[in-house]
Amino acid sequence: MKVLIATGIYPPDIGGPATILEALANSLKEKGFNIQIITYSSVKEHSGDTDEIFRIVKSKFFSRWQYLWQMFKLSRQADLVYVTDTYSVGYFAYLIKKITGKKYIVRFAGDGAWEMAVARGWTQDYIIDFQDKVYNSKIARLKKRRQKILVSANKVIAVSHFMAMVAQKIGVDKNKIKIIYNSIDFIKDNTVDLDKVEQIKKQYGQNAKLIVSACRLTSWKGIDGIIKSLPNIRQKIGDVNFLILGDGPEMENLKNLADKLGLASNVYFLGIIKHSEVINYFKAANLFILNTNYEGLSHTLLEAIKAGAPIITTDVGGNPEVIENNKNGLLISYNNQAELIDAVIKMLSDERLATNLANEATKVLPKFNWDNIISETVKLLKET
Repeated sequence: MKVLIATGIYPPDIGGPATILEALANSLKEKGFNIQIITYSSVKEHSGDTDEIFRIVKSKFFSRWQYLWQMFKLSRQADLVYVTDTYSVGYFAYLIKKITGKKYIVRFAGDGAWEMAVARGWTQDYIIDFQDKVYNSKIARLKKRRQKILVSANKVIAVSHFMAMVAQKIGVDKNKIKIIYNSIDFIKDNTVDLDKVEQIKKQYGQNAKLIVSACRLTSWKGIDGIIKSLPNIRQKIGDVNFLILGDGPEMENLKNLADKLGLASNVYFLGIIKHSEVINYFKAANLFILNTNYEGLSHTLLEAIKAGAPIITTDVGGNPEVIENNKNGLLISYNNQAELIDAVIKMLSDERLATNLANEATKVLPKFNWDNIISETVKLLKET
């Protein structure tokens, strides 16, 4: 069976979504599938590329048309198209199906319409409210395109029960939706280096507790809420330093906030960290916080669990499918300062509690098993 994987990201792009696609392609090849990949890219070639990988270098004007034309040509040889980006790539799959009837599957890990509207400052509504509310023409166009793409897909892979519910709200027939969780157990470089863990503790955590968060720095990730909570936390706990792994459009605003609160020497913006190093920061942390307003199913949360970090996260999106409050972590409301401060103080002042919750969290990892993901994906591809 010939499958064309159409994506907007692929290694050397970093992060869970790019990494999982490379592993998916390799695993499907091992199962006997003929795989081709088309991706947007910042480079023409990357070490390890094979003849099956087609890179469209991003440019301001022509790359979208180049991608569409190349995707159209490749799709003619494929039995099925598997798309991971709802907008440009997903829309191309929709157009190709309209022209040729070619079947396609969408992997639905996030609502691009909501993300775009929030990033542009058009709305601050929660993702669920966003689905039902009537907006101006700009947002309506975003929602309509996304709906066309998802409703017209032959199958939709939701990465969590939460994303399956969002897909149904958008209008996808529930019989078209298959829930296939994310996984991290396939990542070969996801091992702790104890020497580097000690270096991190020595550099950032001498005589101080360490809080770590890792994400793209967007407004809905709630990094500002963690920074605002630090003065109160430091009053109760003593020295606490906050390490932020990641980059994004909110970087300068967050740096200014830390300066304004007199926390410049306690908040460290480390930027994009090599993936093989991230787990060492999680292992060095006294506490991992994901204070987000929205997650499909967070790779980062799974990696923090694997590292053994005690976890506080929000009761939104797919997070409660991973963390159960007071059983294997603490759940709080998004950006609720009182809840966040209480939870952090509870974790940092009770080492036994933190350790017990972290140990309990590791028991959920078999639920997010790579072999299960591949077997479910193979079954879905063959059925479509």
